[in-house]
Amino acid sequence: MRRMDARLGRGLLAGLALAAACDNAGSDLGVEVETRNAVTVQVYLDRDGSHTAGATDTLFRNARVALLPFAGSDTIEAQFTTTLGVVRFEGIPLGKYRIGVTQPSIGDSIQVQEIDPDTVKIEASDTNTFVSVRLGYPEVSVRAARALPIGRRVFVRGFILAGVQSFRDTTSHLADSSGQIRLTRVSLRGNITGNAPGDSVSVLGLTSTRAGQPTLDNAIISRFGARPAPIPLPVATITAATASNGVLDAGFVLVTGAIISDTSTIAPDFRVVASDGSGDLTIILDGNIPFSRANFRPGRSMNVRGVLVPDGAGAWRLKPRDTGDVGFN
Repeated sequence: MRRMDARLGRGLLAGLALAAACDNAGSDLGVEVETRNAVTVQVYLDRDGSHTAGATDTLFRNARVALLPFAGSDTIEAQFTTTLGVVRFEGIPLGKYRIGVTQPSIGDSIQVQEIDPDTVKIEASDTNTFVSVRLGYPEVSVRAARALPIGRRVFVRGFILAGVQSFRDTTSHLADSSGQIRLTRVSLRGNITGNAPGDSVSVLGLTSTRAGQPTLDNAIISRFGARPAPIPLPVATITAATASNGVLDAGFVLVTGAIISDTSTIAPDFRVVASDGSGDLTIILDGNIPFSRANFRPGRSMNVRGVLVPDGAGAWRLKPRDTGDVGFN
């Protein structure tokens, strides 16, 4: 059985042990007692996408749980989970069974992601079998999330390209093997103040758009571990300015040998225009980052890495994530 944390399992298991003791009372006195074979099911919502029960998860009440024959679909018995997310089927004959959860009882946006164990075997009298049911939001790739209609709540797993602490608009950037996406109105689970590039995370968010490009809005990030810092994709300034016709939206790129042609203050940010000869690229120095703006003089050559953000008018801007993302030649 998968280990349950204190919040989800300890009190329940203690109660079951007490119940079992009571059920067995008198058995050593030669008095015949009724045997009771039970199946106890606990249902919880995996809120952080970790695939295991944890402190951020919640017990799920009013889910309709059914006890089913192993080789059939007829319901033997059905109950709704209590406030502790629990149902208990008692007096079950020896044999093999399955557990099912009725979809309408958990809502349209939540799915049954795992039932552990998936087969219940009652092989001896006076026993209790524990089954854990993990519910969660649909898990999709970044590419799939970008293609979904607006308003779908989904989980995406991947790694961070730009941390939420980098930019004043509470955005972050996420990538997986299928692509990249911007996260908007970001919050972080746990006692962490930022998310570093390379962090391995899951994100629960609502499919949305900003400035004409797909996003995950109201994104809640759960951090699972650190990975090596992501490597930017080298591109020409004109490719960055178009995000390669949108394919590189939200991506992490590097331009080299870009000559500054113009600068201006767009409070609280700073705007720099530069080109490597292929075409102009607008670079936005976020007001959150302590750049020395005097260094950005027309005629200077620089190498810049950062993430691509749409301007809402069909072009993209490059945003460095920190002062280390800019170097002068």
